[in-house]
Amino acid sequence: MLPNLNTQYYQYIFNHVLSSLYPVICCNEPATRPIKNRPADVRCSKCLKQHSKLSNTPFRNLRIPQAFAGWAIEESYIRHPKVLTAMEIQKQLGISYKSALNLKRRIQIMACQMMPVMKRLIRKELEQEFPKDWKLPPDGENVTPHVYNKNVVHADTLVLYSMKDRYGRKRHKNKGLTSSIYRSDKLGGEQVGTLVHQITNGKWVLLDSIPNLTANVCGPIIKESLPRNTCLFTDRDYTWLYRIYPNHRMVNHSLKSSDKRFKYSRDRWCQNGVHNQKSEGLNNSIKTAFRSYTFTNPKFSTMYLNEWSFFRNLRCFGLEELGKEKASEIV
Repeated sequence: MLPNLNTQYYQYIFNHVLSSLYPVICCNEPATRPIKNRPADVRCSKCLKQHSKLSNTPFRNLRIPQAFAGWAIEESYIRHPKVLTAMEIQKQLGISYKSALNLKRRIQIMACQMMPVMKRLIRKELEQEFPKDWKLPPDGENVTPHVYNKNVVHADTLVLYSMKDRYGRKRHKNKGLTSSIYRSDKLGGEQVGTLVHQITNGKWVLLDSIPNLTANVCGPIIKESLPRNTCLFTDRDYTWLYRIYPNHRMVNHSLKSSDKRFKYSRDRWCQNGVHNQKSEGLNNSIKTAFRSYTFTNPKFSTMYLNEWSFFRNLRCFGLEELGKEKASEIV
């Protein structure tokens, strides 16, 4: 154990996170009474029955000190949008790489389990922001005065590459971003990149790993995450959304210029108040953060993306609000 690590403080952080997200209910109230020399257990204040606070959580059978998990959680929260890698956990805590990666996976599983709770919070926020009687003007009119002080939702896609797997992509077979995440058939045809679908309002974010950009893949993700009356801005890859979302507007990034001296119009980033800058700006933060990993296997992409979005959404909603929403499903 490192001498400079405040184990008492980080133990409190770990206990606070567990009691908020995974409360132990006994006698219709949370059991939080500690037991001396048994940090993995708690006691009910009424019936004095003992319970394991780690069971039914991602930290079950944790073999390293719980303060280490508290340090990793707080460090990931503080340094966001940067990420905490398993190599850094190994060096900072003085544990083996296998134990550090195991701790990283436990935090990622916690993030995955909290995503449905965060989606419910996001839906509630959007239903208040855009009630059923709220409408945008017809397509083609300026929407700037209508979206003033509104947290408009933006959707976009991006691709994340691993540094050692950026050769042999089959651009001759597919189009757009999808062409860059698969290797050519001559080299095996396996997936080497991660195609990410992003939904954000500039504060919270939802990230999903997808195989392509078709309506059958992206449509259910958007429909599950956003109420029907949401004001949604995207680029021209979402032309099929007008059937579902009446307040959906698109910006044409390939708008041609009327001046023969230029290929593209200077208005191609914003047209009639419709733009996609929230997503474009967040794309850079995600790409910069994932460069720290150097290599991520695409089959674990959902875990890495959920971890990144979890700590961003935690900054937006707070641990207490997340814990209340989590407790509502127990009741």
